Amino acid sequence: MLTVRNNSMWQFIAKFPGLQLEHLKENAYVISGVVHINEKWIRLKLYLPHFPELHDFQLHVQQHLEYKRYNNSNLQIKEDWQLEDLLTSLVQLLPPAPVSLETSSIQQKNNIYAEILELHKPQEYRLQLDDHCSRIRFSNFAEYELHYLELELPTLRLLEYSLPDCVSLADMLKSSARSLTDVLHLYLKLLDELRPFYDCFVNIDELCDVLQPSPITTKHNSRVFPLKERVYLKVTIADPFANHNSIAVQIIGPTEEVAQLRHVLSDGLSNWDAELDMHKNLLRIFDLCYFPMPAGVELDQLMEKNEDDQHCNICYVYRLDTGEVPLVSCDNPRCVLKCHAACLKEWFDTLIDGKTFLEVSFGLCPFCKAKLSTSFAALLNT
Repeated sequence: MLTVRNNSMWQFIAKFPGLQLEHLKENAYVISGVVHINEKWIRLKLYLPHFPELHDFQLHVQQHLEYKRYNNSNLQIKEDWQLEDLLTSLVQLLPPAPVSLETSSIQQKNNIYAEILELHKPQEYRLQLDDHCSRIRFSNFAEYELHYLELELPTLRLLEYSLPDCVSLADMLKSSARSLTDVLHLYLKLLDELRPFYDCFVNIDELCDVLQPSPITTKHNSRVFPLKERVYLKVTIADPFANHNSIAVQIIGPTEEVAQLRHVLSDGLSNWDAELDMHKNLLRIFDLCYFPMPAGVELDQLMEKNEDDQHCNICYVYRLDTGEVPLVSCDNPRCVLKCHAACLKEWFDTLIDGKTFLEVSFGLCPFCKAKLSTSFAALLNT
C-alpha cells in the first residue's frame, strides 16, 4: 500500500476516501475503488505510469457486469489535466449508460456505498473494503479493540464476527437491521450489553492457569483451569446477556474427589454473592486464597521444553490444533496415563465392545484398567 509522502496525496485521499492507491515503482501507481462524482457512483481501476500526470494512463470503468477500457484515444481530456481533473470530469467524459432492468439493484448498491462514506469514522473504528468492494470489515473499535464484524456487500450477509458463538447474531440482524447503519449500531449496542460478560472472565484469565480454550478469544464462553492436582473446573456462561443466571460450574477429575467437591460446590452455589465477581465467588466456595496460577515467563519457557513429558498417551502430542491439552486421568493415583478427552473417545470408538463414551459403565483405563470418571465428558464441549 501507499505511504503518503506529501500534502497533495493526503488531500487526494481525503477527497476520494473510496479509492486506494498502490505504489508500483518510481512514479507509477494503481488507483482502484469507488468514487462519488455528481451524484453518481463509479467503480474504477486506473493505471498512472507518471502520477499525478495523465500521460499513457489506462482507465477501466465498471459498467454493469463488465469493465470498459479508456485512454487518451477515446476520452477527450485536456493536455494540462492531472488526476483530480480526470476524476471530477469523469461523469461528463464517459458515454451515457444504457437503460437497464438492473437499475434498482444498482441503486441499492449506490445507497450502501453512500452509507460507507458516512460511516467512515477512523477515530471510532477501522473500516476496510476488499478490492472488489464486495466485503466490508469493521474492527479496532475504540473501546473494544479485539472485536470485529465482516459483512458481504451489498446483501449485508453476515460473514464473520467476534461475539460468542452462542449469540445468534444472524437472526438478530435479520429481524432488526435494514441497512448497514442499522447493522453497525446494533453491533455496537450488543458490545455494550456484553461488557459484563467479558468482565466476568477477566480475573480468571489473569489469575488462573487457563488450559482450555487456547488461545482465548472473544468468542469463547467457557474456561477450564486447575482446582488442584488432577482436578479441574470448567466454568461456562450459557447466556452472555444473563451472566449470573446462566453460570454453570463443572468439576472434572477422579470419581471420589469429584463426588466430594460437588457437595461443596452445591452448598456454595446457594450462597453465591452477586456483588462479587465469578473468580472471588469460586474462591469462597472452595475456601481458597488463590487457584493455581499461570507460569511466569521463565517457567513458561521451561514448561514448553517439558511438554514432551506431558504428552497424551494416545496421540503423543501435548496440545491439539483445537487447543485441547491432555487432562483425562483415571481413578488410580499411581497411574501415569494422561490423554485428551477427544483421543480417548476415538480410542473407545474403535473397540469392538466399546460403549457410549463416558457413560457410567463405559469402560476402564486403557493403561491400568482402573475406573475412568464420567466427569471428563465435560471436556468434549470446551
